[in-house]
Amino acid sequence: MQNIRLLADFKEIQDFLKVIEASQVVSVDIEFMRRSTYFPEPCVIQISDGENHSCIDLTLDIDYKKLFKEIFFSDKLIIFHSCRQDLEILHIVFGEIPRNIFDTQIAASFLGYKYQIGYAELVKIIFDIDINKSEKMTDWKKRPLSKNQIDYALNDVIYLGKLYSSLNEELIQTKKINYFKEEMKNFISDIDWDPRLENAWKRIKSIKSLEIRVKKVAKGISIWRESKAIKMNIPRNWILSEKKIIDISKDFINSNEINLPKNKYISIKDDIKEIKSQIEHQNKNEKDSINKKVYDFNEYKKIADDLYDYYKSISIKNNISYQIVSPKKMIFSFLKDKDGDSRLISGWRRELIDMKKISNITDAYFDAN
Repeated sequence: MQNIRLLADFKEIQDFLKVIEASQVVSVDIEFMRRSTYFPEPCVIQISDGENHSCIDLTLDIDYKKLFKEIFFSDKLIIFHSCRQDLEILHIVFGEIPRNIFDTQIAASFLGYKYQIGYAELVKIIFDIDINKSEKMTDWKKRPLSKNQIDYALNDVIYLGKLYSSLNEELIQTKKINYFKEEMKNFISDIDWDPRLENAWKRIKSIKSLEIRVKKVAKGISIWRESKAIKMNIPRNWILSEKKIIDISKDFINSNEINLPKNKYISIKDDIKEIKSQIEHQNKNEKDSINKKVYDFNEYKKIADDLYDYYKSISIKNNISYQIVSPKKMIFSFLKDKDGDSRLISGWRRELIDMKKISNITDAYFDAN
């Protein structure tokens, strides 16, 4: 059963879901738009059980949670490729995510494939099948969708089940299946479903090069911008660009004035008041986490580099992507916090590493600091 139409009738959708209801493994992909909103707009969901495939309209005024309950909130295994954004959308639509997830991109990282390998590339390598990606820039909100657009969307799930079977079998054969399952669990638990306003400044790429007073102002403006973008559900750059935030911050240090541009998203009087309040909050109540240096930088970097090199050798030996084995943020956090419970030295990684070598690299450093 393969529909080359977008299912937009409740009864048709319900009938299709009943066909795949008995399947224990279901592949899913979601098309969305985010060009004019802060939050992604769900447009189309593609679902396959390996034999039956369909595209379903997500813009209808229906109770999707009730409709999809048996598919997503049972014990079925849900297959994704690069699941982060799909899960974000499912959380928006349903308020929760499936409990049993297999991500073929993460699985491939444990089997020697390129880190964050694309779906089409993985299908080509494993099955020697070329997937047409010509409709990648489709406006998925537009109706009707063409047959070519529907075919494109369906291709994103038709081979997912086969990828799962192939990768899962190889994970079992190479005795990495438990590593993968643990990493999937950690990946899901690390996702922040609600935007964290206090981290909004981290999106400003050039902020670390600024003088400390300017940083604090830029941080306050960034938090204000993020809050406003969320409330209005518009892209943050429609309110202020990164460059404008930096320019306004520098001007504020010299003039103590907030010079906002005039646009339809900004209320000059009210927003200046909110920004100044946010800047005052940063100055009074927060430590300067942007500028904080934990230890002597050169020593810190040398130890981090030595750890990274060691873990990279572990990744090569075990044919696992080194970005999975030793994310740099994990190494920095381990050194900064002297974290004996860090995932870097526990869980599945603990089975692969030599703790004596880790100690040889870090003990003198930890003792000195």
